[in-house]
Amino acid sequence: METIKIINSEKILPIEANKNGIIITPILTPDDGAKWRSSIKVHLKKNMNTKTIKLNSECVFFVLKGEGIIFDETENEKTNIKNQKMVFITPYTSFSFLTLGEELVLLGGPCPFDKNILTLGD
Repeated sequence: METIKIINSEKILPIEANKNGIIITPILTPDDGAKWRSSIKVHLKKNMNTKTIKLNSECVFFVLKGEGIIFDETENEKTNIKNQKMVFITPYTSFSFLTLGEELVLLGGPCPFDKNILTLGD
């Protein structure tokens, strides 16, 4: 196994493009050799929301573009998120992302990897 691996994300295609305007693109997963880390790009067009999911791992997302809301269904709380901010989600928290007037692009994922993250756009 390579000790250092460069991944060209320009050539990575979305595995799932939801009809509702949600695109999930896995950048780094165990399929790429990553045992603990993962990186998923989540792109929501304006006025969209993901499905609610609960992961077994902690999860961190960086907001690359836009503004939106993360809805913590476990605590019944909505929190505004915006460009250049980080979102930390503890394990076993039911959450979803929502956009309002503009699109939202996030980069991050669960650590260790939880394949349920790939169903966020279902």
